[in-house]
Amino acid sequence: MDESILARYNSVDGAKSYTRKWEKHWTERLNNRTEQALVKRILERVGDLGPNSVGLDLPCGYGRLAPLASRNVGRLVEGDWSFHLLCEAREFLGETAVARPLGFVRGTALNLPFPDATFDLVLSARLCHHISREDERLRYVHEMLRIGRGWVVFTYFDTYSLKNRLHSARRRFNGKREKWTLSNEQVRTAADNMNYEVIDLVPLSRLFSGHRFAVLRRNP
Repeated sequence: MDESILARYNSVDGAKSYTRKWEKHWTERLNNRTEQALVKRILERVGDLGPNSVGLDLPCGYGRLAPLASRNVGRLVEGDWSFHLLCEAREFLGETAVARPLGFVRGTALNLPFPDATFDLVLSARLCHHISREDERLRYVHEMLRIGRGWVVFTYFDTYSLKNRLHSARRRFNGKREKWTLSNEQVRTAADNMNYEVIDLVPLSRLFSGHRFAVLRRNP
């Protein structure tokens, strides 16, 4: 993981800045509404997994997706590397009756403190594109699939998306770093290796975003 990104989010100021960003600018408010609507549609496909089911929302941030994920499972665990974001999530979710997490767990997505096949639903949004090394991005996917025993939903930045193609073309002029991506084929290969079926690879926006939601289900 990129050390500067970890340090930023695992600070009081970084956690509060991330929490406020979704309401600070109209573009972020629009992004949040778009993403929430897409996650809602995806989780409606997953359906109710029963009162004894357990889900994981990681990285949970301040808990913005927990009210959606909690509709699918009997119990939901909120997880994040940032101690301060976990505190924000505890406060945010303590104010709503919609999502009542089973607990809050601090851990890195590259080495999760859970046994194999622990969760009926794993939801992991907006983390993969923060991981600078390709081998670690693939390790992250492996960890999400390892701990799942039912449905796994995670995001990644698509190598061949229009957004990334345009970014790559502009890099020679603006000097920005490359995006940290995965291809659809890499995701399909990882799913196949871990005995998952790829239900869908859904773009957040074909024109304005390179993010995709991978929707996977473990084979019986």
